[in-house]
Amino acid sequence: MKAYRIFNWGQGGKLVNDVAVPEPGAGQVRLKVAANGICQSDLHLMKEWKASPSHLKIELPMTIGHEPAGVVDKLGPGVEGIEIGTPMIVTIAGCGHCYYCAIGRNQYCLHKGKQVGMGLDGGNAEYMVAPADALVGAGEMDLAKAAPLSDAGLSSYHAIKRVEHLLVPGSRVAVIGIGGLGHMALQILKATTSAHIIAYARSQHSLDFALELGADEARSSTDAASFEPMSVDVVLDFVGSAVTIAQAAGMIKPLGHIVVVGRGSGTFDFKHNAMPYGTTISTTFGGSKFELMELIELAQKDVVKAHITKFSLDEVDEAYRLLEEGKIQGRGVIIP
Repeated sequence: MKAYRIFNWGQGGKLVNDVAVPEPGAGQVRLKVAANGICQSDLHLMKEWKASPSHLKIELPMTIGHEPAGVVDKLGPGVEGIEIGTPMIVTIAGCGHCYYCAIGRNQYCLHKGKQVGMGLDGGNAEYMVAPADALVGAGEMDLAKAAPLSDAGLSSYHAIKRVEHLLVPGSRVAVIGIGGLGHMALQILKATTSAHIIAYARSQHSLDFALELGADEARSSTDAASFEPMSVDVVLDFVGSAVTIAQAAGMIKPLGHIVVVGRGSGTFDFKHNAMPYGTTISTTFGGSKFELMELIELAQKDVVKAHITKFSLDEVDEAYRLLEEGKIQGRGVIIP
C-alpha cells in the first residue's frame, strides 16, 4: 500500500508504495483510512526533531499523520463492542487505569503508550491500525470533515472548556492565529459562549475569514495599537511564539487566563508585574474522548465545521509545502 513515511530525522517525509497492509494486534483495530488532517506538528516532527522525545519512543521508519478518520476494516484479538464498517475518528488513548484516565482526562495520562502518528504508524496511508481505546464513532459525518475534529477541533474545544467559567455575558476573548486550530476555536466560541470575540491575524485574508466564522472583531496582529492593555478576560494563543505570548500578557485583565495552545516555542519572562494581579498563564494538550464526543455533536448540528482543502496521497508533499508557507486556509486533509 501507499504511505507517507519518515526514514531519517530532519530529512522530511517520503511517499512510498511498498508498505505491507498492517495487521491489528491484541486490542487494536484496522481502519481503511478515509482522510487525515495535516498539522504543523507534522512539520516539526519531519524537519526539526533530531531524535524522538523520550516519552514518545518513536522508532523510524514511521508513517506520519495523527489526525485520521476511517472505517473499521478488521478487529484484533480481544476487541469487543466495535463493528466492522463503523466510521471512526482516532484520538489519544490513555492507559484507562490511572488518576487522569479515571477523571476523564485520558490525554494527560502519564502511562499512555505510543500514539497514532507519534510512535505508531499514522493516517497518511491507505490502511492503519489504532488502539481500540483511541476510537470514537463519527456517526453520519463526512469523514474528510470529521478527521480534523480529532486535533484541530478537539485541542481548541478543550482549551475553551478550561476557561468557560470566564466566558460569561459581557466577557471578551482574544483568539491569536486563525489557522487550522484558530478557525475551529472561533466557531466553538460562537456556538457555546456569549463572549465578545476578537480575532488577531497577520493577513487581511485571514481577518476576513475570521469575520465569516463569527468573530465580532478582526484586528491585525502586526499593529501594536490593536492590543489594548487589560482589555480581555481570556486569550487563546494558537501561535505560541515569544511575540504572541507577550501580546497576550499585555492585554489580559486581572484574574484573566491566557491559554497557550500553539507550539511556537516562545518563552515568557515571568516576574512580579509581568501581568496583572491574579492572571493565569497555562499550556494545554489535546482533549478528552468525552470532549470529542461533545464536539462531534456540535459538528453534526453544523454549528462547527472544519473548512478543508483536500489533497490526494500523491499530493502529500505539495500539501505540506503549502502548509509550511501558510497557504492553506483552515485545514489541509489528505484523502488516500
